[in-house]
Amino acid sequence: MLKAKSAIQGKIKNNPYLFINLIFGFFPISFVIGSLFVNANLLLFCGLGIYYLRSKILITKFDLPVKIIFLFFFIIFFSSSLSLIKFLYFDGYGDDNLVRFSKSILFFRYFLFLTIIYLLNKFDILNFKYFFLIACFSSILISLDIIYQYIFGYNTIGLKNLGTRNSGFFGDEHIAGGYIQRFAFFAILFTILFFQNKNHAKFISTVIVICVLGAGVLFSGNRMPLILFIFGLFLLFLLDFKIKKILFVGFVALLILIKFVISSDVSYKNIYISFSYHAKNTIFGLGEGLRKWKVVEHKITDRNTIHDKTHFYEVKWKSDHRRLWLTAIDTWKFNKIFGNGIKSFREDCHRLGKQPDVNLQEHLYPDKKNRLCSNHPHNYYFEILTETGIVGFFIISVIALLFIIFIFKNFKFIKKINTGNFFLLSAIISLILETLPLRSTGSLFTTNNATYIILIGSIILCYKKLLKIKIE
Repeated sequence: MLKAKSAIQGKIKNNPYLFINLIFGFFPISFVIGSLFVNANLLLFCGLGIYYLRSKILITKFDLPVKIIFLFFFIIFFSSSLSLIKFLYFDGYGDDNLVRFSKSILFFRYFLFLTIIYLLNKFDILNFKYFFLIACFSSILISLDIIYQYIFGYNTIGLKNLGTRNSGFFGDEHIAGGYIQRFAFFAILFTILFFQNKNHAKFISTVIVICVLGAGVLFSGNRMPLILFIFGLFLLFLLDFKIKKILFVGFVALLILIKFVISSDVSYKNIYISFSYHAKNTIFGLGEGLRKWKVVEHKITDRNTIHDKTHFYEVKWKSDHRRLWLTAIDTWKFNKIFGNGIKSFREDCHRLGKQPDVNLQEHLYPDKKNRLCSNHPHNYYFEILTETGIVGFFIISVIALLFIIFIFKNFKFIKKINTGNFFLLSAIISLILETLPLRSTGSLFTTNNATYIILIGSIILCYKKLLKIKIE
């Protein structure tokens, strides 16, 4: 016991920043436990970061991207302030408006989070190896647990599945697939690095990891994360030339596995058929019509109305996401320049519903604007547009442009096989998938989403160190 205690003390003495690095590495686990732990982890990390950095926070000169990101946070505060003033002087006082204004102030904690990660890396305090390791093992562990739940009907701690929904440790929250997709590429590239000098072990292990992660996302029942995971593999294949053979075999093996599952399990076949048509209707605006397809040996059980016609089923599609996105555009028109303030979508949607030509009911009316209310528009970009206006949307567009320029400018360095580069590449792929424009999302202003985006974005902002220094 005394020897173990002295060994720990010796390790802390040799590495005085061990605790804050472990706290940073704990983030992938805190996402599994819940938003309360994510907030606690964030506040603890920021507190320790301020302690280690002290006056360095105020005297450091920041790069241009950090300054532009600060502008976006300021616009969130400014638009929420304008919204509060408008309601105070024109519409009367409301508790919701004051709460939203308070949230715009509290939202600055994410900028503080970004700043501390950036500075800790700049002054060689932050070591990313613990985060890399934990992100790898947590995503693989969640995937294995979901596969186990799919096979046996309950996971390793006894939680039962819900039909095609296998959420594993997340219980009744159907977000396991999204979690795996968010950290999957840290696991894939970590596996390649771990077996870097053992070609056969590297090849076999990486292919297995790709299939395990893909199966975990598939059996979670979360359809969009599976599409994003496959697209991420394709991007990784394009970005890195030295591991193309491994990625290609892993990609093919995963597709064969998905094909086998969908062919043998008709419930999964049906949810991906419905997802395909829903995606087309959302993107191309075909949601008002009737669509037909052939289904073999099983009727589709879906929330939409089904009409049996010999070998075909006819489904009336009402694209909820399309209606939400159109609602976001309409609410944006209330304040096109600065938007309506943080978390204003639901309230503004009900204001929109008071207009005589707007229908918010489930049933569609051909002579009205068929819109839909929710807590948020289910798309980051529409949410930014309606809540921060053209100014906020422009700032985000500038950040996106800088990100694209960064990728092209550093492409030849990123594809080199070493720990720092692969960690950076994992973050780049993850951020691309998280911020794809034409996809459904949660709210940007929730704890988990905001923390994850800032976390991954902060890692990319540390690229100068990551491209030059290996993580030992």
